Amino acid sequence: MNKEHKVVIAHGFTNEEIFALMRAVKQQFGKEVDIAFAMTTEHSLKMRLGEVVQDVGEEHEYLKNNPPGSEKK
Repeated sequence: MNKEHKVVIAHGFTNEEIFALMRAVKQQFGKEVDIAFAMTTEHSLKMRLGEVVQDVGEEHEYLKNNPPGSEKK
């Protein structure tokens, strides 16, 4: 793993519970702490934890630099 990522991985929560969890974590740590959030999938449950953390961290970095709806010209 090249970079340390702060990642919260949730399993078994409803969407409403996930959003409450995300709000609580962000409130506790503040906006200055960059934290990626992910829910488990059938695929991720079969992966090694380190691989999941790496994938989530890389996707988080990509989306920060390329927000959905923004087009590079």
